[in-house]
Amino acid sequence: MKLPRKNHSKILVFLILLILFSFIRFKIIQNNSRDLAYSVERYLTSNIFNLNKLHHIDSLHMTFSDGKLAIVQVDGKEKKSPHKKVKYDVLVQKSSKGIWRVKKLYQIP
Repeated sequence: MKLPRKNHSKILVFLILLILFSFIRFKIIQNNSRDLAYSVERYLTSNIFNLNKLHHIDSLHMTFSDGKLAIVQVDGKEKKSPHKKVKYDVLVQKSSKGIWRVKKLYQIP
């Protein structure tokens, strides 16, 4: 059974818009990731691969930076119940394009 040609064009337009939206969103996130605080907060609160995800961040405090590496101390509440208060030292590295990426997370007891 063949689909009418009208449906093909609707699907094509939808796919093009979806790809365009995804590309724009990626570029916005990439541009915002030049800010150290944004990168750390995004990683800790919305990254799907982070097992130590936080519900929200109470405070960020940079303890070390040499322009290419930084250590940021983060206080917040865990995403998982019972939402215990936790503290992390986050090692962040700046790429050649100026984008900050989280390299390692150390929980502070």
